[in-house]
Amino acid sequence: MERPDVVIVGGGVMGTAAARALSARGRAVTLLERFTFGHGSGSSGGSTRNFRLTYHDPVYVRMAREALARWRRLESDAGVELLRVVGGLDVGAATDLSAAALEAAGESFERPSAAEVAERWPILRFDGATAFVYQSEGAILRADEAIGAQARLARETGAELRERTAVDAVRPSGEGVEIVTSDGEAIRASTAIVTAGAWAAPLLGGAGIHLSLRPTLEQSTHFDAGEEGSSIPTVIDWDSAPQQPPYLVPNPFRVGEIKAGAHLSGPVIDPDARSFEPDVDREAHTVMWVGEHLASRPPILRTETCLYTTTPDEDFVIDRTGPLVIGSPCSGHGFKFAPLIGEALADLATGEQPPVPLDRFRMDRPGLRV
Repeated sequence: MERPDVVIVGGGVMGTAAARALSARGRAVTLLERFTFGHGSGSSGGSTRNFRLTYHDPVYVRMAREALARWRRLESDAGVELLRVVGGLDVGAATDLSAAALEAAGESFERPSAAEVAERWPILRFDGATAFVYQSEGAILRADEAIGAQARLARETGAELRERTAVDAVRPSGEGVEIVTSDGEAIRASTAIVTAGAWAAPLLGGAGIHLSLRPTLEQSTHFDAGEEGSSIPTVIDWDSAPQQPPYLVPNPFRVGEIKAGAHLSGPVIDPDARSFEPDVDREAHTVMWVGEHLASRPPILRTETCLYTTTPDEDFVIDRTGPLVIGSPCSGHGFKFAPLIGEALADLATGEQPPVPLDRFRMDRPGLRV
């Protein structure tokens, strides 16, 4: 029977961030990951993720600014480049809200015209759009390398990280918590952090915490845009489909490669019965959108799938109840905040003051409990 200070369930980008933050403080940490670090079965795996300061709410803008400083610190500590700036372009009427949020948070941005967008990025085609926001610090994160760097640094400061260790139950017990693995091993600790993504809801339900966390199967299609594609910023098109906006994400670490998809457009699934095959209709829709908005009409390289775990209001869940800390920074936009949220989860586990206000992310807010 082991007795670490904190057990973390789930070793994606949030779990490894929390492990790094806790072990750096000298806490005894055990992290349990059901697959391997950087696996493709959940939400954190893959080559790249979008980083952006541009949001419709200044709360998230300020959090992104805090996260950016921590990404740079992680790069320095790990000795590896994790984030490369490409700029970020938002398209559509919704950019008025983004501009207001950026201004409220004290961030710089531009409002280019359609003609200016066409002149600056000749490969892009948004002639019918009437509003844009460009924020120069939009960037691309190396997702797999980020998880690997956090895991390595956590190990170097004493954390025990276990792969291929599935958890069947999380049980508050006495003054602490008991974690039971699928092999029947019981691990006791003062506190547990649940960062299990699409597997969080059933685990928390077994502990009597019932949250509306909806796992969906999402996908993105990768294209070869050639040398011309190497200068593209990240793009979100709010006019085409405000609830499921198409996006374009370049990969500056692989010249000319871009990926595109539609946010929150996939079906609800069971994460243990998910398919890895892309939906051909959604792929075709993405190809059509890319063909309309890129002059080069690039060929497809591949289509990849991943999981989102979404709350009804698309805000995160970052909270503590008894010995359990819940970290579900999700809804398809959490990765960019990982070092910041990892620190906040560590603070909740140790009783310290988190670096940002967390009231918005409480588990008892309306509509989240079921």
